[in-house]
Amino acid sequence: MKSLILHNKSSTKVVRGERELTFSDLTEEPRGTIPGEWILLLDLNSKRNYLAYINSFSENYFKIKIICEDFEKQFNANSNEETVAILLIENFLKEAFLKRKVFKGYETGSRLVYGSADFLPGLIVDMHEKIILIQINTAGIDRFRNLIHGIIQDSYKSHKVLFLDNVEYRKSEMLPTYESEKLNEDLTILENSIRYKIDKSVVQKIGYYYDHRENRNKLRALLKRSSLTLQSGLDLFCYVGSWGLHLLDSGVPKVDFVDQANMEKVVEENVKLNGYNNKGSFFRSDVFKFLDQAILQNKKYDVIISDPPAFTKSEKNKIQALQGYEKLHTKAMKLLNDKSLFVAASCTHPVGIEELDRTVQEAAFKNNLKVQLLDLGTQGFDHPSSGFKDNGFYIKYLVYYVTRGKK
Repeated sequence: MKSLILHNKSSTKVVRGERELTFSDLTEEPRGTIPGEWILLLDLNSKRNYLAYINSFSENYFKIKIICEDFEKQFNANSNEETVAILLIENFLKEAFLKRKVFKGYETGSRLVYGSADFLPGLIVDMHEKIILIQINTAGIDRFRNLIHGIIQDSYKSHKVLFLDNVEYRKSEMLPTYESEKLNEDLTILENSIRYKIDKSVVQKIGYYYDHRENRNKLRALLKRSSLTLQSGLDLFCYVGSWGLHLLDSGVPKVDFVDQANMEKVVEENVKLNGYNNKGSFFRSDVFKFLDQAILQNKKYDVIISDPPAFTKSEKNKIQALQGYEKLHTKAMKLLNDKSLFVAASCTHPVGIEELDRTVQEAAFKNNLKVQLLDLGTQGFDHPSSGFKDNGFYIKYLVYYVTRGKK
């Protein structure tokens, strides 16, 4: 197994927890490595060693992914790279599976493996009721895709295990494109006692977004405790209708669902599946255009949930992302009744929770509204992170009680 030496100037940031590195973090540029090769990274400054994999051909800025610290110093330059990789992949996968069994409610569906948080950068595994989907985004994991598939299938024999790779992510790592494994049946999901069925033809990314599971549960509990008269709800960027179904389940009698994708059949079926026939209406539209039209029509809602896709994945585009959130929230809050609730959710990693709050505060000011922060939340327990500065932390959830200011 090859050894590379960490530059002294980069030692501190690695000790503090950064796990993605560039070649400038090394004392010299590596030569002769194969894509996804597992290496030993030596930190002579802190006297620590790290296991990592490297891809010199990656188009990504970060070409080195640290897997874990070599606490026991059991691996060195004489260790066989493939033997080390196979041993650790099996151990890390089994540890990840055990972590998901700590909390009740995750056994029917959850994120089984969450990349670096489970010491396997670039590996995402989601479990649904009958199917487990695997996504691989790094060369260091892709070299062992058959091993990973076999371990997961052996551990979950009642499930069908499939690869659902993201072509764009793989392209940036210069990874081969395999013939897609086709879903031959619809996905079925049980989350927070609510059932979903996702038509195999409209499945996005890796199937379902479990990351807001705890926040949806918290919102439902908050609404059930509320004495407010909440007659109408709006679920923006609804996908399969998760937030809106939690509104219906909390007692809101009518919910509108909005998404630009062709999700009408899926949302309507999920509404019926949970016994809320004729209580949900789907609108296929760009959300900003829907909001503009709803403002002209003077539509009003008692609960609005805004949970858009990520506005950026890059720190350099954060200002534009914040402007996008403020624009979105300003338009949405024009549709709120007095004494209503507004939920601002975000999966944009570079945008912090305080920055998200600031966009709501600005939107409220522009609309002459008063807001009271009622609750906040982060991602579910199956998306572990060490804290707000962790690269694996990305989910933000804020709930506000909204009243009209004096004219």
